[in-house]
Amino acid sequence: MEWYDRAEAYDILCGWDPRPERDFVLGASERYGVGPARRILEPFCGSGRLLRVMPGLAVGFDRNPHMVRYARGRGVRAFRADAARFAVREASFDAAFCLIDSFRYLLTEEAAIAHLRAVARALRPGGVYVLGFELTGDLDPLRSRDAWSGARAGTRVEGEVTCLGDRAARVETLRVRLLVRRGRDRERVEDFQPMRVYARADVVSLLAAEGSFGLAAAYSGYDLDRPVPFEDAAGSVALVLRAHPRGT
Repeated sequence: MEWYDRAEAYDILCGWDPRPERDFVLGASERYGVGPARRILEPFCGSGRLLRVMPGLAVGFDRNPHMVRYARGRGVRAFRADAARFAVREASFDAAFCLIDSFRYLLTEEAAIAHLRAVARALRPGGVYVLGFELTGDLDPLRSRDAWSGARAGTRVEGEVTCLGDRAARVETLRVRLLVRRGRDRERVEDFQPMRVYARADVVSLLAAEGSFGLAAAYSGYDLDRPVPFEDAAGSVALVLRAHPRGT
């Protein structure tokens, strides 16, 4: 099993306060989109931790059946689908979001374009897609490491993510290590995940080739009053993409 198959461990590890992310998505819809979001879509929804705190009709999908099953068990509306080939009723959502770098699992330009076009079809004209991912100013293969932990009901999960820096053909590999502790039981997991690399110029090129979205704003955190110029954006960013009216 891959690390992402362990839905409960993932949910515990990502169990930080979801309210800043929720408020940012809702605020972005009001400020840049069609107003208050009453119907919300989350691609790559994982365990559904953010959908659980979203108002109105909140729906997500994920390719991993373990995640979808877990999300449904927590009362989330979730279905299984590939992010590059999903389909929902056209113009049926006010806003969409994907905030934890999952977009970079789409490893080709074709897959990324197909995903954005599918999200745009799902949104009302003028709706926003709040897309968070790691943006680099260049392709210098600097190593990086992040480690954190979470605990719930007697289970503790320690996670470590290391970028191995092998950025060939705009793809890097992340090494993910988990240590899951339940009483005296210990489970160690190590997995390697390829992810696509984006510099600012790559984002500009992608949006121009895809054509359904315009860049409304860029942020380096979840404070709506502090957007950053896109030419200065680097590291972990949240882009607010606005869907163009149909036929433009």
